[in-house]
Amino acid sequence: MKRVVLFGLIIFLNLSLGYAQDMDHHHHDMDNHTNKQMTDEKAVRSEDNLGICPVMGGEASKEYSYTHQGKTYYFCCPSCVDEFKKDPEKYISKIKEFELEAYQFGFEPEEIVVEKGDIVRILASSRDVPHGVYIKEYNINVTVKKGETRKIEFIAKEAGEFPILCSVYCGRGHHSMKAKLIVKE
Repeated sequence: MKRVVLFGLIIFLNLSLGYAQDMDHHHHDMDNHTNKQMTDEKAVRSEDNLGICPVMGGEASKEYSYTHQGKTYYFCCPSCVDEFKKDPEKYISKIKEFELEAYQFGFEPEEIVVEKGDIVRILASSRDVPHGVYIKEYNINVTVKKGETRKIEFIAKEAGEFPILCSVYCGRGHHSMKAKLIVKE
């Protein structure tokens, strides 16, 4: 009996060590979550999250909305609604929406390409097990479970290429899960 318990403990420690090494090797900078990182609650308050005002870029409110061609847009203030009404296409064209599906062990699509200044809306989902969508430079770290879709929205303020990584250990191939956000000047 003692041998079985000892053997089980050895296996557990080896698996735990492998997990820790894998996470440390590929996401050592994710261990210390800072206050400026976007947490699940802040990034996506599910049904409460109306996104970003397409005119001023602030947090949208249910109080200020306008329906254009069958789609409702939310704004931060009444003056933004008025501005939007003058030229809706000017503001709608800045909203770039993508479906990002995580799976063991990758993302689809592997690249998201936007222009600097665009409002990026990512509808993240998981095909199989819990995964994370981590974009360090944009302070995004959102967990998505199988069968769930989470909205992530931000303004592409910095040009460059930014890795999208999985921040939830999802198996031995976790470290190879990569996609890329490309923000053109």
